[in-house]
Amino acid sequence: MKKPQAPQEEPAAAEADGVDPVQLQNLWTLVDNLDILFYVKDKKGRYLFVNKALAAVFGTDPARVIGKTDARFVDVAASGIAATDYQALSSGEKVDAEEVVCLRDGSCRTFRTVKIPLFDPAGRVRGLCGISTDITDQRRAVDELIERNELLNTILQNVDAAIYLKDQQGRYIYANGPVLALYARALPDLIGRTDRELMPPEIAARVAEYDAEVLAGAGDEVREETIIGADGCKHHFRSRKVALQLPGHPVCLIGFSTEITELRGLRKRLEHERITDSLTGLANRGMFESSLEEQLVMAALHGTRLAVVIIDFDGFKYINNNYGQGIGDQLIQVVGQRLQQCNVALGSLARLSGDEFAFTLPRAATIEEVARQLEQIRAFLAQPYTLLREPLHLTFSAGISLSNASQYSASELLGRAEAAMYSAKDNGRDQYRFYSPELGTTVARRVELERDLRAAMGSSEFALHYQPKMRRDGSIAGFEALIRWNRPGVGLVAPDNFIPLAEQLGLLLHLGRWVIEQACRQIAAWRDAGLGTIPVAVNLSTSQLTSAALPDYVFDLMREHRIDPGCLEMELTESMMMSDPDLAIAILHRLRSGGVALSIDDFGTGFSSMSYLRQLPVNYLKLDRSFVRNVAVDEKDADLCAGIMALAHKLDMHVVAEGVETLEQHETLAACDCDLFQGFLFSQPMSAQVATEFLRSRH
Repeated sequence: MKKPQAPQEEPAAAEADGVDPVQLQNLWTLVDNLDILFYVKDKKGRYLFVNKALAAVFGTDPARVIGKTDARFVDVAASGIAATDYQALSSGEKVDAEEVVCLRDGSCRTFRTVKIPLFDPAGRVRGLCGISTDITDQRRAVDELIERNELLNTILQNVDAAIYLKDQQGRYIYANGPVLALYARALPDLIGRTDRELMPPEIAARVAEYDAEVLAGAGDEVREETIIGADGCKHHFRSRKVALQLPGHPVCLIGFSTEITELRGLRKRLEHERITDSLTGLANRGMFESSLEEQLVMAALHGTRLAVVIIDFDGFKYINNNYGQGIGDQLIQVVGQRLQQCNVALGSLARLSGDEFAFTLPRAATIEEVARQLEQIRAFLAQPYTLLREPLHLTFSAGISLSNASQYSASELLGRAEAAMYSAKDNGRDQYRFYSPELGTTVARRVELERDLRAAMGSSEFALHYQPKMRRDGSIAGFEALIRWNRPGVGLVAPDNFIPLAEQLGLLLHLGRWVIEQACRQIAAWRDAGLGTIPVAVNLSTSQLTSAALPDYVFDLMREHRIDPGCLEMELTESMMMSDPDLAIAILHRLRSGGVALSIDDFGTGFSSMSYLRQLPVNYLKLDRSFVRNVAVDEKDADLCAGIMALAHKLDMHVVAEGVETLEQHETLAACDCDLFQGFLFSQPMSAQVATEFLRSRH
């Protein structure tokens, strides 16, 4: 083969074959200026002809390429040229392939190439002719599109929502992972199927109806729909579907569905919890009030009267403290079950809070019938509870309010029933009370007292007054600190009128700490004023005596104010020991070991127990004023006082007589060997300022 580089020879050869030299020259010119790469190689891969486009790829001119192989211009190992050359030359057949050509400068390009073998007259392959089109940009675009599609598909497959495409006949043409998981099918097995093939007909019909509305342009709002999955269960979805027009394709439907099955279940549970008591499964207060409003409307329409009853355990706190909250919860559950099983028709039943239940008696036409039905319920509830080795016996207090023509609201009737129930408790428990206007007045006063008492906490309305304890020789042995409340608009309020309420409201622990702190401050003030070390006694509450943190709090105050051992005294009653005797005794031993003096107040009036008295680390017994009142005129009272004093002295305790108001009482008690005396004979409780002057006068 002659080199085409000398075109003047071609016309000559062409002329011998009868070819017009001008036409041949025009042909070479056309090939040389093509945008595609045109070239001829011999069997050894040497270029015999290249057009300008190929030379431009190699970064040189055509003359410098002729006679050279690809190794001069490209990285043959990284390129696919050698493989396609070999295939065309060895097979003698046309090769159509994509080639990647990596140039010496490190850049790579992709070509669509056709290589045609060239034969000599004997039919032997002598070389090849190649035509290559640069498709680098197109391939890059295709690769990017594929990459984007793969990325999009990956995203859609991992979206926590069902995404799908359907054609106008309802056949699936795409579905992501959640859809495939819902129907437990692979994508090829789902494509082309309709919902009627996947679900029960009635469910599929509702889905198809929604789809048809969307395709008709009338149903693109968000809806909730139910799907039956491969597991046979109902799955609830919130779906948004829209008609979609893809270029070159008919209208289809695209859907986005988020499963809300768990959300719906949670919503139902929350609604149930909102109106239901979790411990008993009964209605709660909110549900009871709502039901009561409806019952009141019906009672007014029929001209009947409705009884609202609130019932409460007596001494439930004692059960919780002694047997644990677990037993208390079980008791509440059993009481709820008994109320449902009693032979009295209840209109509605609820657990309001704690150990408090409420129900209505819609079939009690008269007050007598209400009382009869309530007694029947209380007798049923009073049967023994066998939760422990020994049966528990409970009593209940109840309050009743009645509707009338004036149509009280549910909350008003509940409030009146609750007031009546508290009245039953305050008057001895184990009974029931009907609400009355007089009781309403009492309740109103109690509400005002509670409001003012809460407001007084943390203010300067409280103060300590001090009543002296006197020795036989007339000297001062110490003081008892008594709290007073200077209630706005009322004046000084004695402890008996607000301490029980403070205990019920849970305020007494805070108030008791304040009393101890003020007493320590006063002891330190008298000492610093040169009046000596004057002991001061404060009264403990039940809540304090069951607080394991009490000793550390007291010891911190004593260290802060430099209180000497025995100078701070604490008084407790026998009945306070009964809620948790072991804990109380342990706390008292800690207090005594830390330098706090202890005394039993009102001795002889509570649940006196010689075994507990023997265990208590007390310094003083305070003889109750009920024994002192007649001690000078009644020999039996005098003998009883003498016996108590002898017992106390045997146990190494001193005796303080309370309520000493006459000289005769003082002389009789002194003759019985009483150690200390306290009462109006010596002084009424005094403010801190007056008590200081009293000390100065005796000092």
